[in-house]
Amino acid sequence: MIERSEWLKQMREKAETIYDLWAPMCGFETDEDAAKARVEAHVQYLEEFIRRVPSRSNVLSAGCGAGRYDGMLLDAGHSVVGIDLSERLLVHARKLYPTIRYEQMALQEMSFQNEFDGAICIEALEHVFPEEWPVIVHGFREALKPGGVLYFTLDTSESDVSLNESYEQAKARGLPAVLGEVADEVDVAFEKVIAAQGDVPDEVSDKAVYHYYPGVEQVRTWLDKEKFTIEAQGAGTFAWGSDNAFEATYEHFVVRKR
Repeated sequence: MIERSEWLKQMREKAETIYDLWAPMCGFETDEDAAKARVEAHVQYLEEFIRRVPSRSNVLSAGCGAGRYDGMLLDAGHSVVGIDLSERLLVHARKLYPTIRYEQMALQEMSFQNEFDGAICIEALEHVFPEEWPVIVHGFREALKPGGVLYFTLDTSESDVSLNESYEQAKARGLPAVLGEVADEVDVAFEKVIAAQGDVPDEVSDKAVYHYYPGVEQVRTWLDKEKFTIEAQGAGTFAWGSDNAFEATYEHFVVRKR
């Protein structure tokens, strides 16, 4: 069996390759294009976040991708720093919002110190390994000023049954997976995506990237350990993919550094 550390390294490299490949399809020509791609429930909680940070705040957009939600922060009068693992996605973000400082940086590599009044992380944490979740939550705490506000989304789309099935299938394939990870089909789906240069059905593309679903209560425990107080929390669902054939459910957290 492959060592877990080596396996996770491969998962991260595959994710970076996939998102670099998808970058041309994920970019936006105008802020209006980005606005049309925003998810209604995400917008609702992002507005909740914006109401809770001071005017003209310095805000971190972590896992920002091509900058889909960054225009809302600029429109609210804030200064923004964006970080993402995919440099090719950041190329699109820089073209769309040239006043924002974008840096290639993984979430677990954050080393900011008391720099931001607020931070957001939308549709990114589902690709974080269980070992790195506490590191990242701590990184957000360190990045925020006292009383700083964090808004993030937690993917809750997978049922306990499907998570158990993925875990058993991963073990059967000799993968060093833990319960909550969905990665049993990553290698096969990844090769299909690369061979087709990204032109694959949605059900294949989604399986080509590692996912981890820690559950709401586990996340609440990590937040409490890092002394974050939950100020708003709720679920939101949206359809995606061809003909809206897939449904994704997210738990939304707006928390404040104590």
